[in-house]
Amino acid sequence: MRFTIFKRLTFGYLAIMMLVLFLVVFVTFKLNQLTRLTRAASSVDGQTARLSERLSNNMFSMVSFEKKYLISKDNDFYKHFLEIRAYFNKDMQQLGLLVADLEKNKKYAKTRQLCNDYFSIFTQEIENIKKGRKYPYKEYQIQKENIVEEINNNFKDIMWSARSDRDEKIKISSQISYNVLKITSIAAGLSIFFGILISFFNTRSINRSIMLLQEKTKDIANGKFEKIFSIDSPPEIKDLANDFNIMCDRLKELDELKEDFISHVSHELRTPLTAIREASGLLMEGAFADDLERREELLTIVKDDCERLIVSVNRILDLSRMEAKMMEYHFSRTRLIHLLRKCILKLAPIALRRNIALELTPPPNLPDIWLDAERIRQLLENLVGNALKYTDEGGSVSVDVSLKDRDSRVIEVAVSDTGCGIYKNDLEKIFTKFKRIESGKDIARGTGLGLSIAKHIITAHGGKIWAESTPGKGSTFFFTLPAG
Repeated sequence: MRFTIFKRLTFGYLAIMMLVLFLVVFVTFKLNQLTRLTRAASSVDGQTARLSERLSNNMFSMVSFEKKYLISKDNDFYKHFLEIRAYFNKDMQQLGLLVADLEKNKKYAKTRQLCNDYFSIFTQEIENIKKGRKYPYKEYQIQKENIVEEINNNFKDIMWSARSDRDEKIKISSQISYNVLKITSIAAGLSIFFGILISFFNTRSINRSIMLLQEKTKDIANGKFEKIFSIDSPPEIKDLANDFNIMCDRLKELDELKEDFISHVSHELRTPLTAIREASGLLMEGAFADDLERREELLTIVKDDCERLIVSVNRILDLSRMEAKMMEYHFSRTRLIHLLRKCILKLAPIALRRNIALELTPPPNLPDIWLDAERIRQLLENLVGNALKYTDEGGSVSVDVSLKDRDSRVIEVAVSDTGCGIYKNDLEKIFTKFKRIESGKDIARGTGLGLSIAKHIITAHGGKIWAESTPGKGSTFFFTLPAG
């Protein structure tokens, strides 16, 4: 998996966001739990304790007014008793709604039953007093005292149980608050740590790679075209480094082309210009005034070198127009075999002078094709001329023509020689402008533009051109032209 900068940042910050999300969920859950505990401690347990205490006090108040009434038979005391009893019953109902656990519920039910027993005994006493009947006053008092004591004990148990539950909830709430603070601090610390760690490693890998690219860029600016062979960085930086290496190769190639161009200009232009200057200078000084033959030789040198300059300049101009897609081609239906024969006839004297066999083997019934006769002639003369140039005396140069594919109708021309050959590493460079391959032979070097121009010509005709060679045995240049 290619961990790009985007993926690294995404996965890194996604992990931090997951940690933050976990923290948010945890804190939310714990805060809800804390809220429930706080609400229960304040509204349930606290109110239960308060009601239990108030009910216990009201119970003592009712017992006090009850005793005062039984002693004095004053109805005002009985009215106060009834008022307190109404409040007492109301508080008992509220207490019944608050008690939830089984133990408290049992205490509450038992207490309510005891309260009913107490009120029942007191009611019997009142009826006996109103009817003037005698009743066991002391027994009634003992029963009521026992009931009241048990009621108060139950209220105390409920009150202390509620306070204990409230204290436990407060303790749990404190523990929850501590845990929330602890987890929040740890999560915040981890988020900061991982954020800094992710930023550090990403920045470090990117910055180191960029610094290396910056150094290599400075080297290129200083004329050192060195590649970046190994770089440990995200894929985007590696792709950038690969593009940098491609740019470096291209700049190196352009630098070599520049050197070749300067060498070409210095050799192809300066040499004939120097010869023209020297020859014209001698003529202007009146040298060989009495020797017409020597004067004609000087004029011939001037003329030949002028022709050489014109050919070199025209080749440069032609290549420039071809690269700019401004070259004009004049296509017409032409018999290729005629152009081949004219080329062979034109270059035959060179082959005869060097004792080289020059052969043409055309196939029968070759169709006419659309082409620019002048440009194809230029191409053929360049290929056959090069073959003759690099072939030793007694060798051979052959031109073969064939109809390779009758369905797609493609004509293939092959120019073969028995010369010195071309090394495999140089085969890809021979069609580059100003690129001249050292052959090890002591021959006049060309401009380095002929094969580059040939490639442009064939490409403009919709064909292909390539070369095959075996060092020491010769080379074959192929090109194809559509016959349709």
